[in-house]
Amino acid sequence: MRRGEVRRVVVGVVLAGLAWAGVAVPAGATSEQPTLPTASAFYRSPVPAHTLALIPPGTVLRQRTVDVPWLGSSSLEVRATQLLYRTTTELGAPAVTVTTVLQDPLARLAPVRIVSWQMFYDALGAECDPSYTLRGGNPGYGDAQEEEDLMTPYLLAGDTLVVSDYEGEDLAWGAGQQSGYQTLDGIRAAEAALGVPERTTPVAMVGYSGGSIATDWAAELAPAYAPGLDLVGAAMGGVPVDYAHNLAYINGSPDWSGVIPAILVGVARAFGVPLAPYLSSYGAKVIAQVQDGCINSFVGNYPGLTIQSLLKPQYQDFLQVPVFASIVNELIMGTDGTPRLPILLANGNSDGTGDGVMVAADVEALAHRDCAAGLPVTFLEERGLDHTEAAVPFELAAFPTIEGWLAGLPPVNGCGAVGTGNALTPLPAGTVPPAPPVGSVRSADLTTVAERGQGQVVAEGLRRGVAATLEGTGALTLADFAPDRDPVGPTDFPSTGQFFSVALASGSQASAVDLVACGPGRPSGLRWWDPAAAGGRGAWEVVSGAAIGVRPPAGLPGQGCLSVRLGPGSSPSLSALTAEGASTGTVFGVVGTTPSPVPAGGPSVRGTARGDLAVALGGLGLALHLGLGLQRS
Repeated sequence: MRRGEVRRVVVGVVLAGLAWAGVAVPAGATSEQPTLPTASAFYRSPVPAHTLALIPPGTVLRQRTVDVPWLGSSSLEVRATQLLYRTTTELGAPAVTVTTVLQDPLARLAPVRIVSWQMFYDALGAECDPSYTLRGGNPGYGDAQEEEDLMTPYLLAGDTLVVSDYEGEDLAWGAGQQSGYQTLDGIRAAEAALGVPERTTPVAMVGYSGGSIATDWAAELAPAYAPGLDLVGAAMGGVPVDYAHNLAYINGSPDWSGVIPAILVGVARAFGVPLAPYLSSYGAKVIAQVQDGCINSFVGNYPGLTIQSLLKPQYQDFLQVPVFASIVNELIMGTDGTPRLPILLANGNSDGTGDGVMVAADVEALAHRDCAAGLPVTFLEERGLDHTEAAVPFELAAFPTIEGWLAGLPPVNGCGAVGTGNALTPLPAGTVPPAPPVGSVRSADLTTVAERGQGQVVAEGLRRGVAATLEGTGALTLADFAPDRDPVGPTDFPSTGQFFSVALASGSQASAVDLVACGPGRPSGLRWWDPAAAGGRGAWEVVSGAAIGVRPPAGLPGQGCLSVRLGPGSSPSLSALTAEGASTGTVFGVVGTTPSPVPAGGPSVRGTARGDLAVALGGLGLALHLGLGLQRS
């Protein structure tokens, strides 16, 4: 039977099943083509940025009822609720995105059970957003319809589906922490709209391929970022655990190499890295071609493409370029907290390494880490199956597993069969890297550049968020150093363990620079390192002649935010921030009333601050789907 014929059979059976379950099946119903998210006022925050930062993550800002043409059929529309909610970006800034809540009417007669479904929409353009494609937008993008097939058994089982646009407004595909925050906030928004309590409403999370990114990071971040949620399990298949390993695997491949430029665009957006200074002429051309597309527009379209072909000669050793090495390290799964829920992990292995794009031993290593933390884990390695093929057994395993979790059944623990997998070792920063453009990492964890505006850096969470705002014209580079890593001389003051640096680009015309540092240990003041002091040996000097304020951020006991405005007559002067040839810029250390370093390896929640703002932080459908196959996800 051909694909279209199989699909018609599945649609017919599912329509009958939904009608039997009580879902309205209007005859001949039609849906208007939805408005693109970029052109719809519903997707825009109704409050200004400075107010948005003060609103708790997960707060519903807008709500509407929509009809979803289920399985692409004009004869069935499932009523859904869409919510615009406050959430958080990769660097901790406040943002908004949308979730779609689908619920069988009969489910309202029973206690709500939520399945947070992270679609593999793998996109750089808003026409790929789940909130748009589920409503019939971009009908040529078949992944949305394929996932509706896979969601159907959950609706038939009475589960409430929460499907969030977790890549965010900026379509930052591959940005792990951002997708995790926005997944968790989508759940919180849905629960608020449904009027159900966070702590007693069971939630399971599931995602394949790109959806596994959001699912894993949500599981890692939840204990610190959303501890009130009753998360009962997370199922992930086709998982990109370590981008350095994935890049080595697909670099130059005939098919999956097409995702390389797209992921580069996504993570550059998330971390605020300007790509143009690094790109070859060919790289600039390819980036322009993929920067607004869905995955089906670039996978397979660049056979043999390599990361080296996208870059200028001095950046050929991509993973030795500090800014990229830092980002890759930041996105290694398992580095941002330990989940507290049962885990199902699965991956194909068609060639002895992986499924053609995801590395099987990396996924096993992630399973091993979770087992070592005492979690009940099941790891499935689907031998002989590639990334597309392995999706089917994963989904078949995920459905009964998730239904068991939601029903409160004891989770299966397969840790006895889990090996150690690959070493997930962070990349070295590089020994003598080529001189990077403004905005790259030097000796710090993470750096951003801001032109005529704000730079934000968060390396370990709300405990260590820093931000800088330039008033005037030009650019600044802001770097946040590792906890307790004094990058210059020994401290002679009670330090909170927080150090960062600021450099103004040559030619900048600044009237003021506003700094905000939020962290533990109740910050009370700021020091700056003057390399010319003490006869050229350097010394820590008191920041003076500047407006300094201290305030506690909401909901973070033991934390504090220090704000400083540098301007005419301040020490350091604005001219001292123009660090020609300096390796670190002007280094600042935060003074605390009591030292309180960030615990190594502890869970973290990222955040940032701007200006005077505080840090805010059944089985039938699946079986029939065997005949459908999956598009690349």
